[in-house]
Amino acid sequence: MSGVRLIVVALAFSAPALLAQKHGGRSAPPTAPPPPPVVAPVPIVPVSSGLGAIQFVQVNYGVPAPQSLTRQLRFDDDRTRAAALSAIGAPGQYLQHGHIPMPRAVALDLVPIGTTDELDALLTVELDQHLVTAVLVPVDGNWRRIASLVYAIPFDNGTITPTTWLRTARSMIQKDRYRAIFHASAGSLSGNYTENEAHLRIVNGKPIITISFESTARECTATSPALPGKQIPRSTAKPGCEITQRWFQPDPADPLKKFELVTGTGHISPKDAENPLASSRTMLLSQLRSFSCQPFLYSEATQHYEPTAPNVPCRIK
Repeated sequence: MSGVRLIVVALAFSAPALLAQKHGGRSAPPTAPPPPPVVAPVPIVPVSSGLGAIQFVQVNYGVPAPQSLTRQLRFDDDRTRAAALSAIGAPGQYLQHGHIPMPRAVALDLVPIGTTDELDALLTVELDQHLVTAVLVPVDGNWRRIASLVYAIPFDNGTITPTTWLRTARSMIQKDRYRAIFHASAGSLSGNYTENEAHLRIVNGKPIITISFESTARECTATSPALPGKQIPRSTAKPGCEITQRWFQPDPADPLKKFELVTGTGHISPKDAENPLASSRTMLLSQLRSFSCQPFLYSEATQHYEPTAPNVPCRIK
């Protein structure tokens, strides 16, 4: 009797499995739905980038002490002056034999823009058509040039000086450190212009541009009649001005602790472009209803302002 009971119990346990496997020959057994496809995140592309008129060159050269370079740049001897200009990264046109210029101005700033307790050096030289700043750091009792920033300036523009080109400010990360802020603009007789700013710090002995953005850019296109049978080029199909404007505003998610950098891009008509106030910040901001905007937030990982959302129509409250 016990053997019969064991068989019954075995059948009772195996019956669900047998029933689960039973199906008609006309259709396949039910299967679970396939998992949804994994969609790779689309990278957010910044609407504009670059340093404009600012040329940034990263190097690693041994150089004399900044105080010595300051004196050598003012030497009467051409060879000494040429060696000093080469050491700071001056353009090659100033190093040709017989054309070694005497700098118009030399400025030396000793500030901690790195992560060490040492004072770093920013040596700025004003030449005939360029402003050059050499970024120098002390390493084991010697000095090395780790970067140069160059700004081509018009010969007759008296408003551009070493102090308008370079200034220092407190670091946004470490209040006992500084950052170097470079500001440059370039324009043309047609009214087009760009205005750029670069914030520089030294991290682990390397120069890092922590912010690089266009503060303002204006590129205008004049109307031109189309010839019969000729298509109007895209560059002239929409007369007026393309505007790029950037500004800081509190981060809506954390307005007490963070500021986001916003880039606004849009188009203004030829009539608005002719307005004498068309370049003013107030008028440009009044046009935001028809502009597109993209927010940026500072990234500790990349030491840059990175875009946090796509370029979409500006939200005007």
